[in-house]
Amino acid sequence: MKELQRILVSGGGTGGHIMPAIALCEKIRERFPEAEILFAGRADSMEESLTEKYGLSFYRIPSSPKGRGVKIIKNFFVNIAGFFKSLALIIKLKPQAVVAFGGYTSAPLLSAALLLGKNAVIHESNAIPGRVTRLLAKAGVRVACGLDSDHPIMLKLKKGIKKETSFAITGNPLRKAFSEPPNDLAKELPGYDESRPLLLVFGGSQGAHNINVMISRSIAKLKDRVPTLQIAHLCGKNDIETLRSAYENVKLTYWLFPFFDDISSLMKKSDLCVARSGALSVTEICACSLPTILIPLPFVADNHQLANARVLEKAGAAVIREENNLTAASLSETILDLLKDKEKRRSMAEAGEKVFIKDASFELLKFIMAV
Repeated sequence: MKELQRILVSGGGTGGHIMPAIALCEKIRERFPEAEILFAGRADSMEESLTEKYGLSFYRIPSSPKGRGVKIIKNFFVNIAGFFKSLALIIKLKPQAVVAFGGYTSAPLLSAALLLGKNAVIHESNAIPGRVTRLLAKAGVRVACGLDSDHPIMLKLKKGIKKETSFAITGNPLRKAFSEPPNDLAKELPGYDESRPLLLVFGGSQGAHNINVMISRSIAKLKDRVPTLQIAHLCGKNDIETLRSAYENVKLTYWLFPFFDDISSLMKKSDLCVARSGALSVTEICACSLPTILIPLPFVADNHQLANARVLEKAGAAVIREENNLTAASLSETILDLLKDKEKRRSMAEAGEKVFIKDASFELLKFIMAV
């Protein structure tokens, strides 16, 4: 692998775009300690605060989603401004490569990188490539994908990319914590008993209201059938008090969090999980060998969460329950069936390990530098 001196990375909007970008930056620091890592994103955003925490140089790029109605015109000019700001930034910084992980900043930044003849790479985390990824791939941006699938949109993308060095399945980069032994959860979960079953519920970085509601209606039955059950519930900010009341009424051992920093340890200690199927979530689940019930978020672009879930289901690593025909009763029965079937959970865990691409950060870094 050639030496890396300077790289410009971007990812923003949600944790699913930002954390893989952070994971790549961690790997670059490990492999090339002297390399200068620069990060571009929106002003006053999640990515700006996170990159500050990780000690990365941050540059603000105006960007915006397409929007609707009058906003289409406004956002068009915001992105034009972002394009020219990106041009100026790339000319000034002279990075060897420009890598984006989705989010609004990807289009103006990578378009500018292409125009300047830079090594431009987009990482697509989902099993169905998004619209921006497809458009940029046609323009000549190199594409790395986190999940492989036989969905028609993915197959069409692969077929349209002629150069072998312009496409690869690299896996989704994860932070170092996911490759390390779990920490002791006793401090974060007062009263936690490792000998009792632990159910993890989470809906991504923002929580998931519908999952929260169904779990709150299920816990009485779960407590009745599995009295020793413990539940760690990452519920987001909005539902925490309502859920606290529901759990207190049932007298079940529980812990509620709007967000949990050491999610890798929590996943590794859990016996079963109920989750959405964002690309980062399903990758973390596989990395932690965690048997899971996936409830894809409906009405997302191209129904990509269902496609992500199908990758795990096809491998035998997860059970899918679609939200439009799911009830609290059917969800609780699925949870109970899996809690009772240790062999099934073991086989799901092993299947998840096979789906997971180990050291995806390094695989992505090799792809970036292979030009």
